[in-house]
Amino acid sequence: MERTPSDLATPTVLKFGGTSVEDAAACARVAGIVRAHGGSRPVVVVSALAGVTDALLGCVREGALRAFDTHLERHREIAQRLLGPEARGAFLGELERARGELAALVERIGREPALRARLEDEIVSYGERLSAPLVAAVLATAGLRARHVDARRCIVTDESPGRATPDPAATAARTRAELAPLLDGGMIPVLGGYIGASAAGVTTTLGRGGSDYTAALVGAALGAGEIQIWTDVSGVQTADPRVVRGARTIPSLSYAEAAELAYFGAKVLHPKTIQPAKDRGIPVRICNSRAPDDPGTLVSGAADVWPGTVKSIAHKSGITVVQISSARMLGAYGFLRALFEVFDRHELPVDVVATSEVSVSLTVDDDARLPAVVAELQALGDVQVQPRRAIICVVGEGLRSTPGIAARVFETIRDINVSLISQGASRVNLTFIVDEEHVAEAVVRLHTALLERAEAGPGVLARAPIRRAAGRREGTVDPVELARRLIDIPSVSGEEEAVARFLASHLERLGYRVELLEAPTGRPGLVATTGAPPKLVFSTHLDTVPPHFASGEDEEYVYGRGACDAKGILAAQLAAAERLRAEGRNDLGLLFVVDEERGSVGARVANAHPFARECRWLIDGEPTENKLAVGCKGSLRVTLRGEGTGGHSAYPERGRSAIHVLLDALDDVRAVAWPKDDYFGDTTCNIGVIVGGTQANVIAPDARADLHIRLVTDQGPVRELLERAVGSRARIEYLSFTPPVRLTAVPDFEQCVVGYTTDVPHLSNWGTPLLLGPGSIHDAHTARERIAKAELERGVELYVRLGRALLAEPAPARRGKTAGARP
Repeated sequence: MERTPSDLATPTVLKFGGTSVEDAAACARVAGIVRAHGGSRPVVVVSALAGVTDALLGCVREGALRAFDTHLERHREIAQRLLGPEARGAFLGELERARGELAALVERIGREPALRARLEDEIVSYGERLSAPLVAAVLATAGLRARHVDARRCIVTDESPGRATPDPAATAARTRAELAPLLDGGMIPVLGGYIGASAAGVTTTLGRGGSDYTAALVGAALGAGEIQIWTDVSGVQTADPRVVRGARTIPSLSYAEAAELAYFGAKVLHPKTIQPAKDRGIPVRICNSRAPDDPGTLVSGAADVWPGTVKSIAHKSGITVVQISSARMLGAYGFLRALFEVFDRHELPVDVVATSEVSVSLTVDDDARLPAVVAELQALGDVQVQPRRAIICVVGEGLRSTPGIAARVFETIRDINVSLISQGASRVNLTFIVDEEHVAEAVVRLHTALLERAEAGPGVLARAPIRRAAGRREGTVDPVELARRLIDIPSVSGEEEAVARFLASHLERLGYRVELLEAPTGRPGLVATTGAPPKLVFSTHLDTVPPHFASGEDEEYVYGRGACDAKGILAAQLAAAERLRAEGRNDLGLLFVVDEERGSVGARVANAHPFARECRWLIDGEPTENKLAVGCKGSLRVTLRGEGTGGHSAYPERGRSAIHVLLDALDDVRAVAWPKDDYFGDTTCNIGVIVGGTQANVIAPDARADLHIRLVTDQGPVRELLERAVGSRARIEYLSFTPPVRLTAVPDFEQCVVGYTTDVPHLSNWGTPLLLGPGSIHDAHTARERIAKAELERGVELYVRLGRALLAEPAPARRGKTAGARP
């Protein structure tokens, strides 16, 4: 679908986010998009390559460049693959200069800590200062007349560190002066987003996500016909697709709707992007760089009302509610001014405000500045701080004037406590606050009630209200209810924080002492104890495979992502632990880790915890059909990378397809006679992912295949067979290795050997391991993942029985053994 503006004399601003320029294939797609969708006068704004800004901030924290070297190599690889010899040499020289300058800046922070904030802006600016000239060179090599322009010559700001404020008038004048002559000469300017400079020439940054804002400022300055935001999703969705499986693209939004969604959690658009576009009446289109023909979402001045009124449900976690109560408010003036002056002095933004005769409630999302603000507010009245809250924002034109909407919203979540409501300040939204642990469940329910029309599959009460089991003893854990609550919180590998914080809060209310285990930052697992060092620990993982889909149930089963792998198991383990605690056992622990579905990072971090050496027994939970597993296969994760020579597909003899080469190698891999073992069975090799090339009429310059090999021996013989099969046709990257493990048997438990890999080898310090859990591995990772309710209840009984048996045993003399030694 071509998006050339109707007036070809007006520029089109195309902004590409970090994932849209993350590697050579992505950058090659950018060239095609600029050619097809940029009109006659395109202007390109680019973010840093995905992950680069975080890596540069890591360099500041660590005082060293080690964390950035792999990202320099990513830039180098793009240049090697996509640039001609002259352009490649020039960029690689620029890359080396940048590394030297960065090293000097990092070293200077150590010598001059007072300049840290200013130097941090200078350091992180290198993400865009490298990506912009690289993309400009890629476009030029592709035959487009592109030229890099340093954005600091266009975007004029104040000198506020980390979130500088642009000067619109000075920015417009500078931008026109820099870019208009290039456009008139038929050139394509390429600028880095996110960065600017003060009038004195000090490098500044606009805050995270600021590249969208740069595109809007440039578009407003040039009177653009359209601003295009190219990201990795096809427009603004009806909800966060990581939370709501049925979320879909919204074809059009008004400026007001888009502003509310951007501010309250729609991450595809920076909140400040809308105002410059609205001021000049410039439409903004959000597009998918991986699917450039998708229509995306168009944001404009048109205010259409949907039949159901609601267009989207946004949410934002990590919110703190601050309530100030004072009798001095009653009938007084000047109180609110004094209150908000405190927030202004500390530069702490406020999201939502509600007032009564004697109190004000408001929300903030910056905990770092809050203690100083609270200290000052206490002079005005009694202050209460309520952390771990979340904002939910229901958005749609006509919301305020449509009767019954608020009633439908609050009836849908009637059993979830709402602590603050705001409606009326905007015609397009209804905003309210819930506990953070309930936000995912609330959003899923609201989306179902207000936006979804698709019916559930036969016999399944999809996303139906959670039903409590009748007759359950007060104070015990209902594993079905808890499993559904856990399933409704998305926790695909890499996004486990919300479910970890829900569990932390839940366990603290049950009386556990909870410690979050960051592995890495932003991905916490947790360990929970009852006070004494744990002799027995129940453990499983928080993460799931994608995609997330919410819970449902019928009379027999609970459905949803993670139902059997492993949120149902977690619920059964907690229910069993509570039963054992009720019997007087206080030497129990719970260990819930992240990243089991990828590389077991969470288990590796947990293995260093001081409690591990105190623990005698570890009961790990995986779907074993309630049989005690006495062995599990190992794992070897591998990537094969094929390299070719790109060219026009009409002349295949002039190039060499990396895809063809890789497929030939994979044919030989499939024919390998892998090792067998009498105990564990056969080695298996799954080719799970194959990607490569840029588009159908281009000979593929690169290709990749991801393999997962289930081991029954040590990795050595398998690696030798793999390398012999692949030869020199592809580069082999070994990503992770887990050995097969023989586990402890316990009398009177049905036994099995499982063909999958677990976290057990990476939790070697936590005592003798056992493996047991309800559910079938054949239901895991499927589109209809489920667990039988009866099996879940049976799992609780088996965990209790196994816990009693182990705690009655003396300290074990040995732990689980890896393959190679017979039991």
